[in-house]
Amino acid sequence: MQISNEWFASAEETNMGLVVVRGRMGMDAVRQSDRYPVRVEVQWQIVGDDKGMPTDIEAEVIERMMNIVCDALERSETAVMTAIYTGAQQVRYQFYASSVDAFSAAIEPLLQRFGNLPIKIGAAPDGAWREYTTMLDKFCDVGGV
Repeated sequence: MQISNEWFASAEETNMGLVVVRGRMGMDAVRQSDRYPVRVEVQWQIVGDDKGMPTDIEAEVIERMMNIVCDALERSETAVMTAIYTGAQQVRYQFYASSVDAFSAAIEPLLQRFGNLPIKIGAAPDGAWREYTTMLDKFCDVGGV
């Protein structure tokens, strides 16, 4: 299955500060395949700068680690990344996964390579990809594209 690499970028002001949203577009075939019914969010707490954005050092470490994680999850067809929210002293990655067990089994050995990290991982059923389509409607104005 072909996974889109087309992304949009937007921003919103929240009560915690500015949050930059990057979302993946063109995921209809993946979404409609029913292969990824679980939404998983990885939250990475940061110290950040005075605007709540990652410092250069934090951004470099986070990007390097998450590139490894994302590549491994997508290559194994365990999960696909659909969004990245950056700001308000955190970076949140949204994935859709085949199952919680498969996601955990795939990500655990990757995270162990990096030692103790300030992250939290949560999951919820979302077979209709409601969170994803809501994000597109809010920031991209293209509906479930």
